Amino acid sequence: MTPLTLGERVRITSGIPSFWHHFGRIVQILEPFVTETMKDRAFFEMPLYSVRLEDGRNFRFRGRDLERVK
Repeated sequence: MTPLTLGERVRITSGIPSFWHHFGRIVQILEPFVTETMKDRAFFEMPLYSVRLEDGRNFRFRGRDLERVK
């Protein structure tokens, strides 16, 4: 998976029902807060993206929960 960029349009594929298949744009790229025991898993799931959905809501998602939209 290639990193997403600011302003890129995405579809949410997270298992959270209220966000499933909503569209939005990347508005910020965040670093996760991790403990030493979580570090390996966090690096696998990094980075964390803040997405502004088309309905005006903002939420944070891992890159694995986003799908690039053309």
